[in-house]
Amino acid sequence: MLYRCVTKITIQQITTSYTGKKRDKLLLFDFVSSFTANNNWEDLTNKATITVPKNISIRDKDGKLFPLGGVNQSIGGFDKETPLFLRGDAVTINFGYIYPDKLGNDFLDLPKQPIFTGYISKVISKKPIELECEDNMWKLKQLPAEGGDNGLFRASTYTWENVLRELMKTTPFTVNALTQTNIGDFRLGSYETVAQVIERVRKDYHLEAYFRGNELRTGSKVYIDAESVESTFKFQQNIISDDLEYTRKDDVVLSAICYSVNKFELSGTTKRGRKKTTSKRLEIIVYTDRKGTFKYVEKTSNKSFPENVQGERRTFYFNNVKSVTDLFSKGVDQLKKYYYTGFKGKFTTFAIPFIKLGDNVNLLDDKLPERNGRYKVKGVEYTGGIDGHRQIIELDYLIFQLDAKGKIIPSAQASGG
Repeated sequence: MLYRCVTKITIQQITTSYTGKKRDKLLLFDFVSSFTANNNWEDLTNKATITVPKNISIRDKDGKLFPLGGVNQSIGGFDKETPLFLRGDAVTINFGYIYPDKLGNDFLDLPKQPIFTGYISKVISKKPIELECEDNMWKLKQLPAEGGDNGLFRASTYTWENVLRELMKTTPFTVNALTQTNIGDFRLGSYETVAQVIERVRKDYHLEAYFRGNELRTGSKVYIDAESVESTFKFQQNIISDDLEYTRKDDVVLSAICYSVNKFELSGTTKRGRKKTTSKRLEIIVYTDRKGTFKYVEKTSNKSFPENVQGERRTFYFNNVKSVTDLFSKGVDQLKKYYYTGFKGKFTTFAIPFIKLGDNVNLLDDKLPERNGRYKVKGVEYTGGIDGHRQIIELDYLIFQLDAKGKIIPSAQASGG
């Protein structure tokens, strides 16, 4: 069966004060030299790069064809002509294939939503033309952080999710409503942007944040299981190459710093009539000994955690956990997700089936079926252009072990599924 690669890129020009000229063309690309885009929660900003040769013609929304590199074309605003591309222009990228269906008719197979939506962050006007792009976080990098009571958001009124709703109220963006996360009283820094606020909270509380369309996903929950799509990949078939390491559980060395910031009410009221409160931070390190038993050490003011000299160390934030034993239990539940016999790493496949952050993938090996398993997808890098389309899929943790037919092995269910 013949598969023809399809690339669909749109660039919506945006009129800015920089040019003072009307810029409202919708530019349509069905060919580029190459593009890359990523979709993960580990980077605050998902990015894309588009490389376009100057010796092609493009169409606008009315189908008008014009050369990209004509003598009267300004590429990035470096001359007097109205530029085709400028920082802030809106971008979408999608890719897929055309192939014959059962009746022999051409079938266009594209993801329902673009693989990347964002804005041009930089124009490199050379041969070939290169456009660097960022997702909606680019907008939040331009947005001053303002709100609260002179920049103070009290825990009695605001969760972290509500802080963001207040900071983004002038934007078209929403915040997921799946969690309500307490981080105590929170104060904005001087001259911070909203993106800088989000990055500070990611660093201090390990609350991840990423955009899915116009919705900002944040809080104590990274994946939304109801949205997960399951797809199957087989070695020697649709796995092109891999950088996967198969590790036995007995060889895994794990530890995690687990903490929670909790609000407690005190007797009396403040001068403004509010209840007095205080915050207390609980922090422990959870680890496995040589027998695989989970243990913990509590952080005290005069004791530091030992440095991580081997294995993996993670950090988990838990919302409103008031006892060390409860914090230990929750930490173990999280750490068990990464304590398994199975694959870790990345593999490369074609553009179908389409995979996104948070999906589940079955990895099957007919030659070594004991290695079969279902995994949570941590992130994906998409590439395309004249060399064909690819997805580089990164695994997070094992959900289930699977038998030779790809069925779940109940007795071998992974703890983190």
